[in-house]
Amino acid sequence: MKNPLSKTWILLFLVGLMSQTPLAWSAKETQLLDRVVAVVNDDIILKSDVEKGMVKAMREMRSRNIQLNDKDELAEKVLDGLILERIQLQRSEQLGLKISDDELFQQVLAIAKQNKITAAQLRDELNRTEPNGFENFREGIRQELLFQKLRDTEVLSKTQVTESEITNFIQRQSLMQNYSEFRLSHIMISLPKSATQAERKASRKKAEDLLNRLKRGENFSQLAVRYSEGQNALQGGDLGWLKADQLPTFFMNEVEDMQVGDISPIVRSAIGFHIIQLKDKRDKDTKLVKQYHLYRFILLSDNAMQRQKPTPTLVKLAQGINSLEKFKALSEKYKDMPSSVNANSHLGWKTLAEMPKDYLKAIDGLAPKQAAMPFANEQGWVILYLDGIRDKDLGIVNKRQQAMQTLRMKKATESYAGWLRRMKDEAIIDIRLKNTDIFKSPTVH
Repeated sequence: MKNPLSKTWILLFLVGLMSQTPLAWSAKETQLLDRVVAVVNDDIILKSDVEKGMVKAMREMRSRNIQLNDKDELAEKVLDGLILERIQLQRSEQLGLKISDDELFQQVLAIAKQNKITAAQLRDELNRTEPNGFENFREGIRQELLFQKLRDTEVLSKTQVTESEITNFIQRQSLMQNYSEFRLSHIMISLPKSATQAERKASRKKAEDLLNRLKRGENFSQLAVRYSEGQNALQGGDLGWLKADQLPTFFMNEVEDMQVGDISPIVRSAIGFHIIQLKDKRDKDTKLVKQYHLYRFILLSDNAMQRQKPTPTLVKLAQGINSLEKFKALSEKYKDMPSSVNANSHLGWKTLAEMPKDYLKAIDGLAPKQAAMPFANEQGWVILYLDGIRDKDLGIVNKRQQAMQTLRMKKATESYAGWLRRMKDEAIIDIRLKNTDIFKSPTVH
């Protein structure tokens, strides 16, 4: 999947590393031994793991101007994220999933290129901002790639779409200005597995209370950090920039009619209740390229390359071709040619970048419904016929194939959160975070 790690994610990582504030511990805190705060199946999470996660979260929230005074709430959210990480790592190990050094290296190169620096410059910058910064960064990338591979294995590979879904999706995209991109923030109140009616009502009530607070003017990011159970909660619910075809299905109806700054009503899905805010929207650049619809006919000749220039007879033949029917008539005119020579005479739509140099020269200045002057190659004389010229947006080539891939990815993205919560429900988890004196909140100055 193209670059799976967004530029926004990378920039936020850099912001976190560049925060100039190391942890400040009190003398009493430094004397405390590291302790186990949670057990996830056979794995443990230490107090120091949570503390590191809190520092990273607080730095990121500060970069977004999000304030959170309740450190205990933050510790619980960080711990929940670490538990989900452990569950995914354990499942990846069970399935034998790994990220090779070459895969990791290629991803780092892509990230450096995206940020318009070399891999060496990226390494040096990260190491300047934090000891072992580049190594920490690489391992973070490795984990992101591993989790993407886990999602593809556990969810995407089992996700199917119907022909009618593809057709409806294409029609919907044509109505929804599929050239637009949206930046969304998200609050999710999740539903427990096999939720009872009382649990559903309680989750709905919590979502309604949050929506009312938002309508009264409370900050969306602040509430997302405190109350959202989505994976982006500690980023203020920020989902980043999404193209229209990347929006979760249950968001699409709302986003269509929203203006920048609008907050949606409560949206119900299989995994819970959602509130979204449209932070911004923009038009993405279309990638229009000129394409040429070509046919080719080859007249075998042993001395074409030596002669270089076609005979007057061949020139007159090409000049007389002004329709596809006349071009196809060449097959009848030269029946003695082996059928295999011109078996693939229809070349289809080609961009200039996809053509050999001799083709480019032949069609230069040629109008549609004309044949180019014959030119020589190793087989003989080549006659190209230009049936048409069009401007094509490469972003929507092979619509049905792309629609199928997009729908599978959307369904998988929507299902993954539910799959992860089910894995958490099935795991053996012992949380000791609130035991007396087991945890002291770190501070960032």
